[in-house]
Amino acid sequence: MSLYAEHGTPPSSPHRPAPAGGSAASTVFLGGVLAAGLGLGVFSMAVLALWIISPYPDSGPGGALRVAADVWLLAHGADLVRGTELGSGTVPVGLTPLACTVVPCTLLYRAARHALDPPEDWPPEAPGPPPRTAFAAMLGGYLLVAAAAVLYASYGPVRVAPLSALLFVPLCAAAFIGAGVWTAAGRPGWPAPPAVRRVVPAAVRRWFTHDHLAGVVRAGTAATVTLLIGGTLLLAAALGLHAGLAREAFAQLSPVWSGRVSVAVLCAALLPNAVVWAAAYGLGTGFTVGAGSVVAPLAVAAPPRPRLPDFPLLAALPAPGPAGPAGLAAAAAVTAATGAALARAAVRRDDDLPGRCETAATAVLGAVLCGVLTMALGYASGGPVGRSTLAAFGPCGWRMGATVAACAAAVGVPGALVVRWRRGTVLRAREGEVMRERTERLRGWRRVGHTLGLAMEEPAPRPAPPAPPPGPGGPAVAPARSWWRSLAAWFGFRVPGAPVPEAAETVTYEPETLPLRPRQDADRRPPVSPSPEPPELADPPPAARPEPSLSPHQDPAPASPGPGSARERRPWWKKPRRDRATPPPTPEAAPQEWHDPASREARWAALKNASGDLVPAFEPQPHAHPGAAQGPDANAHSGGGPDLDA
Repeated sequence: MSLYAEHGTPPSSPHRPAPAGGSAASTVFLGGVLAAGLGLGVFSMAVLALWIISPYPDSGPGGALRVAADVWLLAHGADLVRGTELGSGTVPVGLTPLACTVVPCTLLYRAARHALDPPEDWPPEAPGPPPRTAFAAMLGGYLLVAAAAVLYASYGPVRVAPLSALLFVPLCAAAFIGAGVWTAAGRPGWPAPPAVRRVVPAAVRRWFTHDHLAGVVRAGTAATVTLLIGGTLLLAAALGLHAGLAREAFAQLSPVWSGRVSVAVLCAALLPNAVVWAAAYGLGTGFTVGAGSVVAPLAVAAPPRPRLPDFPLLAALPAPGPAGPAGLAAAAAVTAATGAALARAAVRRDDDLPGRCETAATAVLGAVLCGVLTMALGYASGGPVGRSTLAAFGPCGWRMGATVAACAAAVGVPGALVVRWRRGTVLRAREGEVMRERTERLRGWRRVGHTLGLAMEEPAPRPAPPAPPPGPGGPAVAPARSWWRSLAAWFGFRVPGAPVPEAAETVTYEPETLPLRPRQDADRRPPVSPSPEPPELADPPPAARPEPSLSPHQDPAPASPGPGSARERRPWWKKPRRDRATPPPTPEAAPQEWHDPASREARWAALKNASGDLVPAFEPQPHAHPGAAQGPDANAHSGGGPDLDA
């Protein structure tokens, strides 16, 4: 039970206000504003750093901040327009650097992951805002900052296109905020709409369980990642083959080191785009570099390429025309690797082997998911970088997605069935080894029954005998196994070779710190010796012992009984009394020691120490014997201190 459940609702205070729905929504709203502000801050610092190191800046810090806002909006997919020097119109710039897109999308997703948490001034077990409220509040805060950025970047040499910003910025923000809120809510499922229930049969709907959908997502993601890895390898090989041209283009763009740093930052921002283009080349669809040109391994009758600007990434383009054997082999390897990754991920890696239909369905749906993801990447990685010749740049999204889905399904479905067959073979071989081991363990009639196909239980393994305890002076001695040794030990005789039982441990208790309270008859009882051992039975003192009458002809009895005295004469079946274990009497203090001022002062000091110095100190006075003072003033002899005898 928590603190709030034990003590009820805490009182409202300026440091801990009472929970309210508006407070939660405002907290999430501020989270969206903070995510947008952090994204703008990252781009502003990068642009200001490049502006500072530039020897000939075109504008002041205001222009640099305006460029930072433009790049932030471009990272969301919005288009920019650039005015020409002759005033003949504007030039669109819609090629989104995918590396820049990672910054705002990551900030949005991380902020949305914590949107359902209660505010910091709420109790820990208080529920957070509802998912729809959190989604709307965070999206509203983010779009508020985006609107301010659009207004700030709506004028200048490079400005944002308002219509594209109105379309793509809310779409991008809503997608990643929704993904973060859905993850924070535990990834719940949605019921099928009524239209889907009327069209899709119930057997098909029941197939879409959590485990099946997880397998589809795993297969589609594995295929997409493999395709991107193949594109990365193709890009690295192309840059290695054209390293000289890329170096020349890098040197021609800027003669000073500050400009080369800016070109290097731009190349790094466009590197993910180049990876997607190389993946499209490996799939065979290729991409365009303007004027209807196509860069593909099988581009036979493609239009000629236009004159391209000097840029390091564009210098890695292959030669016009169809690719050679090495290029065709590399493209085929990328496609085959994508299908193989899909096939391997479509089969679960546990002992429960899926069916053939389930495996094929998982592979087909994984290929479709891979096509959707690739189509989105193709659309995001391309765009216009100018007019006429450079109006279309990058791969065609729908063509790239359809191609990868068809190729992945063509290679992945048969491959998944082969992987399933191989997995089943391994499982059957493993089960065969287990059954072989079981058969080898079976003996006699159990083996005959197992051969006939009967369900025979394996004999339970015989438990190992417990290890004998070690002897007191040496190694452990094995217990006797013969019947006569066991019988002799049962009757109490000591058998040679048997372990000697250890002596019981004697527990010695420390005497008490404080003296015990005397009993009423303590003055009539003799003091007890403080020796821990029980005293031997002593004879009564001579004064109290009655002396027998002696005749003149008898000798006096010895002072102590001897072995032949009448005291020792008892039947042979009775044991001596001295062998009986007599418990020692409880040590008790005499009244004089209990009421002694030093003893009373020691007891009071012990009580004061145990109470944490809460008991005041006192000076004990001499106390009379309990029988010396009678009447109402008997406590007057206690010396003013508290009565510890009560």
